[in-house]
Amino acid sequence: MMLIITPKAEHTRLKSYSATTKGTVSIVKIEVECTDLWEFNYLLQSLRELDTETKAMRAAKAAAAKQKSRKAEAQALLSLPASAKSLPLPKGGEA
Repeated sequence: MMLIITPKAEHTRLKSYSATTKGTVSIVKIEVECTDLWEFNYLLQSLRELDTETKAMRAAKAAAAKQKSRKAEAQALLSLPASAKSLPLPKGGEA
């Protein structure tokens, strides 16, 4: 989904925008003025779709990261050395 507002748009215009940066994350806030109900509905539907797609992508990334973490934990458990109690004692009774 791509939201495009151009100066030639008949029923929408960019009213204002601002941007802030916190660390490695930048946030852009956009205010759009719309004079046509159909155009307004289209803009809202497009934003709703973008929100849904973004949430799905984040959830998929989180699930993949969680699965990768579980695999790493399982691998680490499999690679642990045997405990000293389970090792056989040397012959002659020396510990």
